Amino acid sequence: MRLTTAIIAVCLASLPIYGGAPEWTVETPLPRPVAGHAVARHAGSIIVAGGSYWAANEKHIDDTIWRSDPTRGDGWRTLAHLPGGFAHGGWAGDADALWLAGGFDHHGPSSAVRRLDLATGHAQTIATLSAPRAYCGAAVLAGALWIVGGTTDAVDFSRASATLWRVDLATHSLRALVDPGPASINPLVLSLHDELHVLPGGQWSSAQRRLEAPTEVWIFSLRTERWTRRALTVPLPRGLAGAALDADRALLAGGFSPTDSSGAIEARTWIYDARDSRLVPQLALPAPRIAAAMLATSHGETLILGGEDAPRSRVATVWRWREKPEGHR
Repeated sequence: MRLTTAIIAVCLASLPIYGGAPEWTVETPLPRPVAGHAVARHAGSIIVAGGSYWAANEKHIDDTIWRSDPTRGDGWRTLAHLPGGFAHGGWAGDADALWLAGGFDHHGPSSAVRRLDLATGHAQTIATLSAPRAYCGAAVLAGALWIVGGTTDAVDFSRASATLWRVDLATHSLRALVDPGPASINPLVLSLHDELHVLPGGQWSSAQRRLEAPTEVWIFSLRTERWTRRALTVPLPRGLAGAALDADRALLAGGFSPTDSSGAIEARTWIYDARDSRLVPQLALPAPRIAAAMLATSHGETLILGGEDAPRSRVATVWRWREKPEGHR
């Protein structure tokens, strides 16, 4: 009887659990706590590039490129080093490359646009922005890298820039768009529904003298090269992380609370639908996070890697989110 009971318990433990079961699981942590890093996937592996971390009461820009293959369970290993480092800039991945725009390097705010080869870790500068851009956002869509917002100043967020650059990924040509978009810090730029959907990070309020949370999404049409705006159904945190789940939806998580002026960090999550900007709450993160990186893997799974849980407090955690099948949400 005891053996039969044990066998039944093992079988039940191996079955997927729905309803009130946790959707977040803990994975092998990063080799170092970082925030503001870039991530991509390649041939079954996860690539993490750069980020910032604190040591001896000083902020450092990381130049390490890490690689891990979760299917083999071989942990994290150093793939290469990124000349100058990278943190808190725009980034986006495709099948073969991780594209890095602006951000900080070892010298300060950067104007470089770089292509990081995901197989070798080799980095190449492909374009130079007309001005440095820290805290910008980026996405790949229709054969181009689109770079949104950011600032030329590392500490004065009132200087957030309303710029939209397009970098052709084949020719590496760069142009600025006439209709620039939102002037924002840490915008979340998503390639959804054959459009750019921008949750405009923090936008500077001259009246309040601080960054305010977004109340609308900015949508850029490739056909007209113009922006439209749509009100959000609920206020969202500024500086949240996100990753596309499919052609129309993205998972959003974390950020600074839109209702707490003290800078409290959120653990809430949502699924955002680009077709109508509807927001569907999901199970919260295991702990609050800001400046984390999110990456959709496959089969309704998304990773959230690193980030901050408090000022100057980086973390190395890696969590995996699994979407519930239809009928179990």
